Amino acid sequence: MRNNLFGYFSLWSVFILYFVFYRTVFILYNASTFADANIETLLLSYLYGLKLDLSFSGYMMLIPSLILAASPAIGPKVSTRILLGFITLILATVSIVEIIDLEVYSYWGEKFDAMHLRYLNDPKQITHSITFKTLVFPILLSLLLFYSHFKITAWLVGRFSFNYKNRYYWQKPLLFFTLIALSLIPIRGGFSIIPFRLGIPINVGAVYFDTDNMAVNHAAVNTIWNFVYSMKKASKIDARYDLMPDPVAADLFSKINGASTKGTPYLSLLNTPKPNILLIILESFTAKGVEVLEGVKSVTPQLNNLSKEGVLFSQFYASGHRSNRGIGSLFSSYPGLPYNAIIENPFKTEKLPHLIKLIKEQDYQTAFYYGGEIDFANFRAYFNQGKADKIISKLDFDFSSNNTKWGIHDDVVFDTLFNDLKKEETPFFYTLFTLSSHEPFDIPVEPVFGSDNNENSFKSAMHYTDACLGEFIEKAKKTTWWDQTLVVITADHGTTQIKNTSNGQKETFHIPLLWLGGALAVTDTVISSISCQLDLGPTLLAQLNINHPEYVYGRNILSTHYQPRAYYSYGDGFGLVSDSISQVYNGEINAYTHQYPSDTLPDYGRAVYQFVSNDFLSK
Repeated sequence: MRNNLFGYFSLWSVFILYFVFYRTVFILYNASTFADANIETLLLSYLYGLKLDLSFSGYMMLIPSLILAASPAIGPKVSTRILLGFITLILATVSIVEIIDLEVYSYWGEKFDAMHLRYLNDPKQITHSITFKTLVFPILLSLLLFYSHFKITAWLVGRFSFNYKNRYYWQKPLLFFTLIALSLIPIRGGFSIIPFRLGIPINVGAVYFDTDNMAVNHAAVNTIWNFVYSMKKASKIDARYDLMPDPVAADLFSKINGASTKGTPYLSLLNTPKPNILLIILESFTAKGVEVLEGVKSVTPQLNNLSKEGVLFSQFYASGHRSNRGIGSLFSSYPGLPYNAIIENPFKTEKLPHLIKLIKEQDYQTAFYYGGEIDFANFRAYFNQGKADKIISKLDFDFSSNNTKWGIHDDVVFDTLFNDLKKEETPFFYTLFTLSSHEPFDIPVEPVFGSDNNENSFKSAMHYTDACLGEFIEKAKKTTWWDQTLVVITADHGTTQIKNTSNGQKETFHIPLLWLGGALAVTDTVISSISCQLDLGPTLLAQLNINHPEYVYGRNILSTHYQPRAYYSYGDGFGLVSDSISQVYNGEINAYTHQYPSDTLPDYGRAVYQFVSNDFLSK
């Protein structure tokens, strides 16, 4: 028994050491890329990278554990052969992927993933790039690494004892099944203490730690983990949406999205050229719960009252149905896809504009406040890429405050932000993302609408967060920084809750957008143009007179050249709405379920989806 336990944990340790070794090879092979990184930073890439190393090595240990558990039934010889066969296969796969990654990264500065497999469709492009360095040397290196690693693991396999000729033979299968269950902890990425449960699924962003040097973050990424993850994500972009020639899709997309608004005349709403900015993102805050947006009464009284003090964008839509879509749309003006959120692909988001980064370049202090898990949906990586000066998550709060399923209640996070702003230099661009209105709608006060069903629980949670928002704004009005501050209030996405709308209906995606603060030159104003989350970045940057890259999707809502439209995605479909048309497409039945004003509209919906999908794959 002791020999088997020693062998088991030794094998797991050796798998982890392989990844440490490959990380070293990766850094040395791309030495010029890491020339500016100091030793301390490089060592941190090993420390942070351990999260994904543990996760994938946990996967690697599942089969050996099953073999060891089944060995009393299949016998020692068969057990040894199967175990060695599996190890040979997994080591060969890891070696090949790791070596390909060296070359891919040296050329493009990208980690090898499923998207690079598309080059297999163009063999000529591959053969034209082949040299001794790109073919022969990597193959020789791969064979050398595979052989040395195999010899070590084969020796470890020989240390296992398959002698079960005693009355306690049943203990060993029980032990290894227990170890399989325990291996789910590192595979998943750890666990939460309060409440005690497995943590959120680990993602690539969990190992990002540096805001200035993305290369050291890349070094921390476990190559084979990233490759398998990307294969899973890529497989969800379904070929059935590739229904027309790409030029046709691009032309239809251009017609519905409108021309670029960069450099065009626009309505100015500010009374100061460089205001402080507070962006408050309210979890799941559907317009159906906001009376001033034709929602039900009494759910958000504070937001209703505040709408008279600022500029309300009354026809503003989310671009997706989940937070991971909304955040990418708000900060990078990138659309949500039914099966993919671009912020869950850090190597893709590196190629996108980031609102925090663009504003930070104008000497703003920046921060992101969130009471939940910062590794949710790759938030850590995404806001590190945005070069946020400060990222506050649930681990930064007192342990006693961490008493809900998702993290910290909204009142605590609002209070923390308010107190921090007392000490902050101006100008600042701070973001707060709430969470209490996320299911299961756990709030620290008596539910105003009760909690007898999901809808009432949700309305109660909205009412609680609305109260927290109102209290924060009232306190902010008494500060010295209020007169120079623009407050932008919106939501990450809508919901089917309240009025029981369906996934594809535009009402499900209708969310508030309200601008407040002493920096506004106008108040009690409603802008009724149809717009969406993609437009927030270009609109805000224009108001700040900040030069920015040409946005493919986002437009300045206040431009005289703005073409009103919004498009959104959900589980297996997508929709769009403009002043004159609306379409909803359901991928499950491969047909439009709604078209207005007629069923003979141009194929805008599928064209938009095809255009965005191709763009996503090309990143």
